[in-house]
Amino acid sequence: MKKSFLAAGVAAILSLAATQTQAQVSLGLKGGANVSNLNGLTVNNFETNATVGFHIGGYAAFNLGRNFAIQPELMYSTQGAKLENSTSSENLKLNYFNVPVMAKFITNSGFYFEAGPQVGFRTGDVTINSSQEDLKSGDFSVAGGLGFVGKKQGFGLGARYNVGVSKIGDANSTAIQNADYKNGVLQISLYMRLFGGGKLKK
Repeated sequence: MKKSFLAAGVAAILSLAATQTQAQVSLGLKGGANVSNLNGLTVNNFETNATVGFHIGGYAAFNLGRNFAIQPELMYSTQGAKLENSTSSENLKLNYFNVPVMAKFITNSGFYFEAGPQVGFRTGDVTINSSQEDLKSGDFSVAGGLGFVGKKQGFGLGARYNVGVSKIGDANSTAIQNADYKNGVLQISLYMRLFGGGKLKK
């Protein structure tokens, strides 16, 4: 039920953006580094630390005036956590297709601030010490960030933090002692506009 309401909300936002008479659409590519952790995770005999991954994908920016845009994205993201003890370490790898929908305020100088929801869909199996673990396949988070974009050139640099809202653990897990953990991901991104853009209408 929650996923249905969320999907309907995302569809409504995209529909609103697409039907605005003043909207100009630009398309581009985006990618960069992730620093992620699983907040609240407890694993037998292991300490949980951050791990490094990457994200890559594309975006569509619906410019609704000179200083405001709605930007949905489709990103492939590798995240998770590093499990360490005195004798060994292991990466708990989670691979997601993420769909953030960001509201962006862009200053005249090119700096921007953004915030919005994100839906994630996990792919592949998850193993700890060669034992397959049960995790929920869906994830919901909220994100906020800032950055700079060259309005004429279309190149940009941004930083964003995704705070997990939904719990991704499963009570049937073997090595993981609790199910009340959530994703937390810091993203540093470079992106490039491929099509569209240009001078925005007032």
